[in-house]
Amino acid sequence: MKRAVSILLMVVIISMCTNSSAHMEVKVTLDGNEICFPDAKPFIDERDRVLVPIRFVSEALGAFVDWENETRTAVIKQDNDEIIYTVYQPMAYLNGEMMVMDTYGILKDCRTMIPIRFISELLGCMVNWNEKTATVVITSPKDVVDFPEPEITVNYPESISDKRLLWIDVLNIRDFERSGDYEFKIEFLNPAQFNTYEQDEGAINGWQKYTRCNFMSVSNSYKTIYSITRAFYTTRDAMKTYKPKECDEITFRLIVRNKMTRETREYIFTENLKLPYEV
Repeated sequence: MKRAVSILLMVVIISMCTNSSAHMEVKVTLDGNEICFPDAKPFIDERDRVLVPIRFVSEALGAFVDWENETRTAVIKQDNDEIIYTVYQPMAYLNGEMMVMDTYGILKDCRTMIPIRFISELLGCMVNWNEKTATVVITSPKDVVDFPEPEITVNYPESISDKRLLWIDVLNIRDFERSGDYEFKIEFLNPAQFNTYEQDEGAINGWQKYTRCNFMSVSNSYKTIYSITRAFYTTRDAMKTYKPKECDEITFRLIVRNKMTRETREYIFTENLKLPYEV
C-alpha cells in the first residue's frame, strides 16, 4: 500500500513539474533587448525545448521569412543562408543540407512555432538559457573574419554502446562556413600510433591499413574532424606495444587550410586522455 502511495505521489509531483514548465512565462532577449511577441507567446514543449513564433524571432535576427501555406513550409533567408523548415518535421534544411533537430515545430494560435535554439544557431547566433529568469539569451553572430580561430573540443563516449574512443569537433564550424571554404587535418604528435590504423574489411579485402592524417571538409551538420573507434585505434602491430591508458597525455596538431586562398595555419592542443570504458 505504501509503495502504491509513493508511486502515486511521484507521478503527481512529476505532473506538477511538467505542467508548471509548460505554462512558464518565457522571455527572449537578443543582445540584451527583449523580443516582443504580440500574440502567440514562447513556451516550453514536452521535450523541454523553447518554441517561439518563427516570424518574429527570425525578423529580429535580420532574416526574411516566406510562408508556403500549402506545404506548411517556412523559408528563412539571411545573407547567403537559406533555411527551409516544414512544420511537424524533425529536420530543417540549411542551404540544401539536412539538419536534424531533437524536437519539432508546430502550428499554435495561428502561428508557426519553431525551436528557438536550433534556428538561432543555424543563423550563426549563440544561445543560452537563464533558468532563474526563464529567459532565452541570444547573442548575434560575430562579424565575419577572413580566417576564424578554431574552437576545439575532444569528446569521449557517455555510453558503452558508443564504440568510439574519442572524437574531435570544431565547435564554431559555422564561422568557417560563413567566411569561406576550409578544410581541416589532425596529426597526433603523441601518441603517434593514433595516426594510422588497420580495419578488417571482410573475407575478400581482409585487413586494410589507413591514415587519419588527411584534409577533410566539415559541414555544419557534421563538425567532427577526427574520430577513433575503440576497436581500431591503431594498427595491429602497434597494439602489441601500445595501449591507451587513463590520463595519458595526448598532443595533436590541427592544420586549417583555406581552399580558395591556400592560406594554412597550425595549432597545437594538449590534454589528458579519458577512458570511461576499457579499450
